[in-house]
Amino acid sequence: MTTNAQRRSVLLAQHARLRVLIAELRGVARSALSGRAEALGTHASALLAAVSAFGAELTAHLAAEEELLGPVLEHADCGPLRLAMLRVEHAHQRAVLGALRANRDPPLPIRELARRAWKLTSDVLDDMEAEDRELLGETVLRDPPAVTDQTAV
Repeated sequence: MTTNAQRRSVLLAQHARLRVLIAELRGVARSALSGRAEALGTHASALLAAVSAFGAELTAHLAAEEELLGPVLEHADCGPLRLAMLRVEHAHQRAVLGALRANRDPPLPIRELARRAWKLTSDVLDDMEAEDRELLGETVLRDPPAVTDQTAV
């Protein structure tokens, strides 16, 4: 059985990894946004690779979050509403990510792709900060106290 402490540990570690990938993606996006027109081809391949790496990690994280937090939130005060909101946010993030990954027919100009990737990373950072504070804090996602044998001898 997975404890709430284990859930918190897994999800916080994933948040830390996503923050690293977001920083990398933003670095590439910044280069694409400030780069010269003749270098945009180079920026495009780097940006698509960064979106792909971030996207793979984000997709796995969203699934893990739903799997690990779903059962806990279903039975918590205001949990069903929080779970519904979590799923809506995740659906939005998956849709935006899908559009960025599918960038074809016709593709977005590289600078527009960079702007939209930046916006997605902003949304994900905001969500992770709220989750860290409102869902993953030790006072929120806590295990029940251990019960010791209370029978007198």
